[in-house]
Amino acid sequence: MDISRTTVGRLEIFGIADARPAPVDPARSYPDVPREAWTPHARWLTAEGLFRPDLGCFVVRGPAGVVLVDAGIGPGPVAYLGEARGTLRRHLDALGIGLADVTSVLFTHLHFDHVGWASLPDAQGAMRPSFPNARYVVGRSEWAFWEASPQSVMAHHREAFERVVRPVAVAGQLVVVEDGAEPIDGFAYRRLPGNTPGHQGILATSVGARCLFAADLCHCPVQVREWRWSHRSDVEPEAGRASRRAVFGELADTGTLLAFGHFPRGADIGEVHADGGGWRWAPVAG
Repeated sequence: MDISRTTVGRLEIFGIADARPAPVDPARSYPDVPREAWTPHARWLTAEGLFRPDLGCFVVRGPAGVVLVDAGIGPGPVAYLGEARGTLRRHLDALGIGLADVTSVLFTHLHFDHVGWASLPDAQGAMRPSFPNARYVVGRSEWAFWEASPQSVMAHHREAFERVVRPVAVAGQLVVVEDGAEPIDGFAYRRLPGNTPGHQGILATSVGARCLFAADLCHCPVQVREWRWSHRSDVEPEAGRASRRAVFGELADTGTLLAFGHFPRGADIGEVHADGGGWRWAPVAG
């Protein structure tokens, strides 16, 4: 499955797998987790016992227009991902959505696999915003983190920021908002530090129904149960654990959906339920 689908109130939500890189040893992604700890969670690994996340984003179609939550890896080829190429544009075409139809791009954070389609080269090779009619939005803490060219992240993240995010700002289409702001009616940022210091989720609300786009709060469904596990990309692992504990404790059994870009399509949107002193993941997307 490349596109998952669900509805939240008047919102149509599509989870898109922009790319699926080659699977890796789970110890590469979760270096502090011993191999045997994966045994009860084998369903989230390949038949060979490898970890293969989706690199995805979400399209939300509703009264606010066409909202893109994060922007995938880009057209590629991406050397860091074994020359992977993104498929977002093809999937937008399949949904009947052109680049000019996107009205807002909401960034949860600015890691390279969440910003890749922000800009594309024009006929002369200059990078221009991919979505000409969209307002791109990012939180103030996240913007400040990347503006400082942080050495705590790998070079390919910093390169992507300069190559595809900076041109959006130069073009005047990027808006930096306060953390926790509501940049679009019905879409509110919520601070979820950990993966980056300014990492935020986006809570979409429609006629009383809610979905929290939680981005890199988790990279695999196993982290709902094993909320103490940290992915290698987390800049602040302890903050990430605190964010997971807070979100799962607050939203479990409330009917609020959560959406994760790195979960497999079909398991990327679901609910958290209390279970034996912890939590479990219950997918709902089809």
